[in-house]
Amino acid sequence: MKIVVCDDVDGAFRGSGELARLEAVGTVTVYNRVAETRGALLDRLRAAAVAVAVRDRTVLDREMLTALPELRLIASTGPHRIDLKAATELGVVVTTTPGTSTASVGEHVFGLILALARQITRTDQALRLHRWEPAAGLELEGKTLGILGLGRTGGAVARRAPAFGLQVIAWGPTLTPERAAASGARMVSEEELFRTADILSVHLRRSELSRNFVNAARLALMKPAALLIDISWAGIVDRQALAAALRAGRLAGAALDLCDTGPVDMQDPILDAPRTVLTPHLAWQTVESYQRSARVAVDSILAYLKGSPVNVVNAEALKGPRQAG
Repeated sequence: MKIVVCDDVDGAFRGSGELARLEAVGTVTVYNRVAETRGALLDRLRAAAVAVAVRDRTVLDREMLTALPELRLIASTGPHRIDLKAATELGVVVTTTPGTSTASVGEHVFGLILALARQITRTDQALRLHRWEPAAGLELEGKTLGILGLGRTGGAVARRAPAFGLQVIAWGPTLTPERAAASGARMVSEEELFRTADILSVHLRRSELSRNFVNAARLALMKPAALLIDISWAGIVDRQALAAALRAGRLAGAALDLCDTGPVDMQDPILDAPRTVLTPHLAWQTVESYQRSARVAVDSILAYLKGSPVNVVNAEALKGPRQAG
């Protein structure tokens, strides 16, 4: 069986210690660069039964999937650049690695909060320019942390908040008071969340319903002294509206992990907005997260080959034409 790791750019998959388990069931080829052209990607995956797509780097759309008739399984650490509808119709099973970056993301949120509240990055940059510019920061003790979307990552943030003396409130479209309480939060209305939070952390799932959810109107509900933390996918927070609010002084600051499927557009207005801390999609990127995701991806491949698939995101594909026999 031919197994191809499409895009192990940082060598994390190869260095995870998991390749030996794959090599026991097939011939494994690992590429350490993203394919530069569609033709190059097609050549890499030709005759492959299993593809490992690492961290949303490789686009597997309908045209590509159709051109790879032997491909039966894609083990992905994030299927955002895979055409799931086409994969399901063609009978290509897609698995993912749920929960492997939850701890990493939860910790990164507090890194962003502290960097913003204590003006760490701004004063660091001043010192590197040989300027002495101390600045008064904000304590977290006694402040209210609002969590927009109390799912897996939002819950991880909520559970870490008491260590900093934060009171936690939350709202989400499907949240219940019981689920909120289980994470140590108090459920409030959407409007109360925006009006009350001293720090608002955005964790909504990406969907048509959440597109531009944090817009100018909702930002206007927030306290002028409030901070916004955004580690959600691009498109949930309206960055143009956020940049405008920051420039107008209607918000004290914002910290964002820019979660685009590729490098952020260098014309994005948030890059020039004042009082910001920005990171390039780093929240999930830790050595431990890499190792966990590699392990779960390999677990999923082996389980599929044994006829007991796990972590499948398009279960209908298991009945598809490529799965016969």
